[in-house]
Amino acid sequence: MPASARPIVPARACHADAGLQGGWAAVVAPGKRWECDAGGWSIGGTGVDLLFRLAPGHSADLPRSLVTQASRFEAITVWTFDADGTQHSLRRRLAEAGNPVAGPFVTIPLPPVTARTTHVLVRIERPWSKVTASEAWLDTDPQGTGWTIRRVAMMAMICGLLIVPLLLNGAFYGVLRERYVISHMLLTAGILTQVVIGSGFLRLISFVTPAFESPLSNACFALSGAAGLMFAADFIEDGRLSERLRQLLRATAPLVLGVGLSTTVPLEALRPWAALVMHLDMIPVIALIGLVAIAGCRNGSIAAWFLAAGWAPALLVGIWKVASYLVPSFRPLDALILFHLGLAAHVLITTFGIIHGMVGLRRERDDATARAIELESVAGRDALTGLRNRHSIERRFDDLFRVGFRTMAVIDLDHFKAINDEHGHNVGDVVLKAAAQAMREDADTRAIRLGGEEFLLLLRGVDSAERAERSRRAISTRVATAVPGLDRVVTASMGLVEHDTAGTLRIEFEPLYAHCDRLLYEAKRLGRNRTMRERVTAFSPPQQSRALG
Repeated sequence: MPASARPIVPARACHADAGLQGGWAAVVAPGKRWECDAGGWSIGGTGVDLLFRLAPGHSADLPRSLVTQASRFEAITVWTFDADGTQHSLRRRLAEAGNPVAGPFVTIPLPPVTARTTHVLVRIERPWSKVTASEAWLDTDPQGTGWTIRRVAMMAMICGLLIVPLLLNGAFYGVLRERYVISHMLLTAGILTQVVIGSGFLRLISFVTPAFESPLSNACFALSGAAGLMFAADFIEDGRLSERLRQLLRATAPLVLGVGLSTTVPLEALRPWAALVMHLDMIPVIALIGLVAIAGCRNGSIAAWFLAAGWAPALLVGIWKVASYLVPSFRPLDALILFHLGLAAHVLITTFGIIHGMVGLRRERDDATARAIELESVAGRDALTGLRNRHSIERRFDDLFRVGFRTMAVIDLDHFKAINDEHGHNVGDVVLKAAAQAMREDADTRAIRLGGEEFLLLLRGVDSAERAERSRRAISTRVATAVPGLDRVVTASMGLVEHDTAGTLRIEFEPLYAHCDRLLYEAKRLGRNRTMRERVTAFSPPQQSRALG
């Protein structure tokens, strides 16, 4: 591309509905109404005529091509008119149009243009969008000037910014199975595809033609609008948005998608209305999202503030884009880079909103887990002594046994009934608490109150039997300290089974407890205040070991 190549600024440019005749006859045809200001654009007829009057003395900057937006049309015919009446013409169908080096454009070469050329007439046959005509210009480069490197880099940056949230959404859904994550993923995918199409990058990686690009862009535009509505419906916290408004968003989303997809159908009867319908289809999206953002913010929704901040740039540019297309006195504008920048900003800001929501949800789940653990801890503890209860240890016995807790000791206070009878249950409770304090837990000890005056120890380590014995002996000292006026020494009897720590056979809680219990009563029979213990190197299979009970 020559360094001096640039768009031509004609002395005057006008447009009109295309007639049936070409050449100078179309320019001077009676009743032909030319619009030479910003408004009045229409594609209701068979085509649009553009008339460029070249400035005098333009020999240094002769136009060589026509450049316009890469959207659907049937063909473009170009005539050049010289001052002496000479005419030249050239016609290209959409499939024959060229592409600039960069940008979402198509180019049509001009017939011979000389210093004597005064006018260039362009007829765009059956265009699907007003922008095809309103955004067309003459260029000094035969291939079209296209975008500058700065614009290409900006669009590449937007694509890169959109890829990151798309990947994050996939990761988010792996840990947060919320519908709004799927909606945001579809929204991001739709916007990213639009940017890839609108930037012309799609043609660099595929053989897609403008005839297919335009319907695909409309489909992605509709998908983005519908996904945006679903995202808004599910993203706002419960209680911060009326259920009626949520239902309205969900009901409108498939309508927006359906109407948008209808504009992709390649029927001539739909051609004049497709772009108009596509722009009208965005009005309920803009209105509803704006309404949701306002209502959510008024109700104290944090998510609504992210939604409002994210959508504000895109909605402002979208309103301008829709208004420029629908208002007859406005010039239809593509506003491509601004619009895509707004959409990228929306995706990034709402992605931060999802992260904020995930952090909040994680905090709520952590709090709920902590409360559940606390409740489980309370439910698994004896209310009087604070030791674990039997239910809590039975549930975890297999796991504890597997990690080495293979020594079980059952301890029973001697003559405890006499203490209750002579001193009352209040003193008996103090005795039980003191006995529990003698059986402190550590990393290798679990202490359980089985009920009444009976306790159980689960221990691991080579000295587990000795540590259990020390706990039993410590009961007398603890009780004497806690109840100084007691007229007797409180002792305890213990039955202990020490399982071989190197063994691989399993044992269930009940048979092992029953074996310890038998040893306990043997200790009581022999005079109390003593321990009866056994060391077992193997157990029979579980179905036979129950005979121990």
